[in-house]
Amino acid sequence: MDTFIVQLWGRGLAAVAWLSPLEWVSRVWPRLRTPGWIDAWVVLNFVLSLASLAMATRFGRSALVMGLVTYGGIRVFEIIVYQAKVVLFDPYRQPRTTTTTDYAVRSYRRIVVLALHNYFEAVLWFAAAYCSFHHLFGDKAIVLSTPMGALYYSMVTMTTVGYGEITPASDGGRALVVAHLFVAVFMTLVILARLIGFLPVPRTLDDTEKPAT
Repeated sequence: MDTFIVQLWGRGLAAVAWLSPLEWVSRVWPRLRTPGWIDAWVVLNFVLSLASLAMATRFGRSALVMGLVTYGGIRVFEIIVYQAKVVLFDPYRQPRTTTTTDYAVRSYRRIVVLALHNYFEAVLWFAAAYCSFHHLFGDKAIVLSTPMGALYYSMVTMTTVGYGEITPASDGGRALVVAHLFVAVFMTLVILARLIGFLPVPRTLDDTEKPAT
C-alpha cells in the first residue's frame, strides 16, 4: 500500500502532466502514442534546443527567442516529470493481479539513450537561457552572449563543477542557476540509476554468493 507521501507525489505529477507539450500532442493525435513517436519527439526537441542557442546568440532577447526560451523551460519541466513518473511510478502501476516483475520496457539501451538525450537537451536549453539573460550575471558575464560561452557555463553548472569565474549578480540569475542545479542533480541521479540498474550481473564462482535455487 502506498504511503501518504507517495500518493501525494503521484497525484501531483499527474496533476501537472497537462503542462506537457507531448501530452497535448498525444491527446490531439492519440495514434502518436508509440515508442517511435517518443523517439522522434526527443530528437526534434534536441534539434530545437540547439537552434534556440544559435538564435539566442544572434538575436538576443527578441520575441522569437523569448518564446523559444519559455518553451525550453516547459520542455525541461516535461523531462523532469516524465523521468520521475518512469522511475518512481510507472513500474508499480500494474493491475492487482500482477506484480512489478511483469513491468517491461521497450529496450534497456533505448531508455539510457533517451535519458542521455534529455540530459544534453537540458544543457542546451539552459545555455540558451543564460545567453538571453546574461545581463543578470554582471559585467563579466559578457562571455555568456557567445554560443561557446553560454554552452560552457551551462555544462559547468550541469555537472556541478562550479569554477566560479561567472556568478549570478541578481536574484533572477540566482533563481535560474538554482533551477538548473535542481535539474542537474535529478538527471544525474536518474542516469546513474539507469546505468547501474541495467548492468548485467556477472556470474560468481563463490557458492555463498550464488542465488538460492
